[in-house]
Amino acid sequence: MEASSAERLELMRKLDESFRQVRRQINSEWNTYNVHGLGMTHGRMLTILAKSGPQKASALAEQLLITSGGVTGIADRLIELGYVKRERGEKDRRVVMLEITDDGLNIVKLIEKLRSKIMHKLFDGMSEADMEQGVQLFETMSRNMETDVTNS
Repeated sequence: MEASSAERLELMRKLDESFRQVRRQINSEWNTYNVHGLGMTHGRMLTILAKSGPQKASALAEQLLITSGGVTGIADRLIELGYVKRERGEKDRRVVMLEITDDGLNIVKLIEKLRSKIMHKLFDGMSEADMEQGVQLFETMSRNMETDVTNS
């Protein structure tokens, strides 16, 4: 039986608040163990560069879902720490690529360990069926956000 509009709205609010609470807890866990002072987006940028090789700021912005200006700020911090370097394109010197350094690759190893620790804590006690249901839920929400859904 379908929930009434009021019940449906209340369920949406509960899901939204639960999602926000889990995000806060993940961020708190990251900050507790992250001794290098890097935010999660810094870590994601390093991970992308480690896996995909040198990238333009615009490509990183698209993957990180942030502005090119946001990429510049994050990259500046990673360059300052020696984890990333800027390189001019070989064919077109106007093109600037961001590339991970050896120190950056070492940090990615630590980031992956931290990420694994957080994921194991987050999903402790969940069955594969629970996790598959969660994947379906988030994929549906993502598709909804990519389309014009105006059922209010």
